[in-house]
Amino acid sequence: MIEFSNDIEINIKSRLNKTENVETVLNAIENIMKIECEISDSDIIGSTKDYNKLKNLYNAFRNKQTTHIARKVLFRNSKNNSSRILFNKQAAVVNSIVICEKTNESPLGPILMEIKTEDIEEFIDWFVPKHNF
Repeated sequence: MIEFSNDIEINIKSRLNKTENVETVLNAIENIMKIECEISDSDIIGSTKDYNKLKNLYNAFRNKQTTHIARKVLFRNSKNNSSRILFNKQAAVVNSIVICEKTNESPLGPILMEIKTEDIEEFIDWFVPKHNF
């Protein structure tokens, strides 16, 4: 993974439905990003300033050649030096990265990742470049 030189804040969140097992949702989040999370009655939330926590996704996008989809979604959702991307929670449980364009594409609710940095376009170019390696 190539180094990212700017300061960054990464937040990840998933709604915890009453029918869901906490450990299962935590595992789904961990399959996307290795991060410590706080659990409340209705949400699981994690936050970090370490871009290395994105290593799983960084590699997964290149291995599955889904860089162009992630790039499109991140650019479309970028605003004020932040962007967000949604992942299908059920797919993440089985260690599959599936990007959702809308919240309702994940029946139990998506996993939301929000990225804030000084230059969101630079981040997107680093995270999901135009051309796969």
